[in-house]
Amino acid sequence: MLVAEIEAVAEAEGDDLLRLFGHDEAPTLAARRWLSQQVGAEEIAREIHDLEGFDEVLRRLLVTLPPEQVLSAYAPEQRVARLPPEQVLSAYAPEQRVAGLPPEQVLLALPDDVLRALSDAYLDTLSKETRAAIRARIGR
Repeated sequence: MLVAEIEAVAEAEGDDLLRLFGHDEAPTLAARRWLSQQVGAEEIAREIHDLEGFDEVLRRLLVTLPPEQVLSAYAPEQRVARLPPEQVLSAYAPEQRVAGLPPEQVLLALPDDVLRALSDAYLDTLSKETRAAIRARIGR
């Protein structure tokens, strides 16, 4: 059995492709290009995904790319799918959060204390659905 330290062999041989599988510096552009081509081929992609340490190699490759380039591969819905709504909305000013909503939907975005201040006469002017939602929240 022969054991070799990947980083030492990659350094001694000047092998950027081997360096992809070690823990040293970020791979060169040529090595990143090679890896992306390999991952892009379906039959090779299946095999390369099974390699031990592939996730680490991929992570090291991804951190060398600008975030905009990584995110461009995903639809906007996919980019925010795992983020809590509060985190997504905190990036926007309050008026942007409700932009484009019908007036009755904007009312539902108001805090319960503000909804309690609305008169019954005003609530009676709202649609049945909106009125029911508000009344359920404020308990009247």
